[in-house]
Amino acid sequence: MIEAIRVRGSAMWWLASILIFWTVQGCGGPVRFVRAVEENPEQVVRLEARYGQGQSHGYDGAVMPFDHPTAFGRIEMETILRGLRVQLRKSLLTLGAAESGPKEVFTESERRSFAPVLVEAFAKARPDEWVVFFLGHPRGGEADHRGGPGVTEVTSGGFLVEGRQLHLVLANYRSAVSMPLILDRMRDDPLRPAGEVFYELVPGVHQTVHQFDSIKSTWDLIKSFRAGLSALTIDYQAARIFPDESMRTPDGGHSTEERLRALRRLRDQGLVTEEEYRLKRQKLLDEL
Repeated sequence: MIEAIRVRGSAMWWLASILIFWTVQGCGGPVRFVRAVEENPEQVVRLEARYGQGQSHGYDGAVMPFDHPTAFGRIEMETILRGLRVQLRKSLLTLGAAESGPKEVFTESERRSFAPVLVEAFAKARPDEWVVFFLGHPRGGEADHRGGPGVTEVTSGGFLVEGRQLHLVLANYRSAVSMPLILDRMRDDPLRPAGEVFYELVPGVHQTVHQFDSIKSTWDLIKSFRAGLSALTIDYQAARIFPDESMRTPDGGHSTEERLRALRRLRDQGLVTEEEYRLKRQKLLDEL
């Protein structure tokens, strides 16, 4: 019987939980409780709770207490999505290709359609549920050197909130899929990589990246199959107060007045201490 392991701490705790999920999947699959938020051929967003074999407890005895539900605004979520970037890695398939800088994970059109659904999902999520997503778009025509008709480009993964941090596991980034069976599997389990991970998440302001190789656990076999996969942690509460220039909204971003209001709201909710409030408020006033 596989036991759920609770790893105390912050990022190490929830990263280890992902490894537990995949270990259970390799031993017959977890018991998954799924609630659809939106499902169409190109975009799937679901709330998903997973429990290992032999675990009989349900929602009331959840082993993964995330800080859900969580309230986000649509513009705020678009801003968060705009700040997510990846860097492609060199591989045998890309040797000789021109070097390029970090790329945005989501296009502008994807952010517009994806953000409001994510906001809805986090508002409905329970403490034991991931917000998982699948985005699939047909690649270009025959002139597209990366693929032709019948090739679907898939980006998938999952989000969760722990405290003031929003975590992202990006399992697939624009993976080219031509087999319907593989596409169905990716749509069914967005947290499972389709193959080699040829990208890495690039941290921005208020963001950190964690590699699975840095986790000391008993799941070494599973880690070997997930080599190269990383996860991003976003201090979204700090980003609300001091947004990075690269993450500003199209209309010019947050004014000082808006940031002061956000800071006051965080203090009133007990999410920042009185001392933190005074220091950050003074920093904002010094910028005037």
